[in-house]
Amino acid sequence: MKQTIRKRFTTLAGVASLGLAATAMAVPAETLDEVMARRGLSQKDLLAAAKTYTPTGGRDEFIVFSSGGQSGQIMVYGVPSMRILKYVSVFTPEPWQGYGFDEESKAILESGKVDGRELHWGDTHHPALSETEGAPDGEFLFINDKSAPRVGVISLHDFETQQIVVNPILQSEHGGTFVTPNTEYVLEAA
Repeated sequence: MKQTIRKRFTTLAGVASLGLAATAMAVPAETLDEVMARRGLSQKDLLAAAKTYTPTGGRDEFIVFSSGGQSGQIMVYGVPSMRILKYVSVFTPEPWQGYGFDEESKAILESGKVDGRELHWGDTHHPALSETEGAPDGEFLFINDKSAPRVGVISLHDFETQQIVVNPILQSEHGGTFVTPNTEYVLEAA
């Protein structure tokens, strides 16, 4: 019985494969002009698309660090492809990537307590890159929390939050995070 079922399955799989191969050969490939006509595209449209296209495995020319707002995280994406490269958890636990659930990241979130209160959410805005002689050096990214007087410190070597620094002087802030030309100081505007 098992051999009969296996034989039928093998026969069906072979027939299905031949059918798919025949279908693929029967559909003629469209030319670029045909695609342009069908989609109503101009040469200008194609040029714009080609300027942003990054082939699989290719590298983007630039990386953008975008504040996540009330998600409490940073989004990292490439330009020109606009592919999301990483979500960096900062002030908010992220179960899907384990942030806030292992001992190391729990300790980082714990360090972000304000006046002893746990704050496991944030409102990230206005990232700043560390600098050497006034130019970004690719070492760290700093992001402020508009909901509480805190700054997240993210290593750009592994794109992980290393530290949350609480400002004991402020009660809240609405400005940004800024660095001095050699990152001797990280400033936050209230």
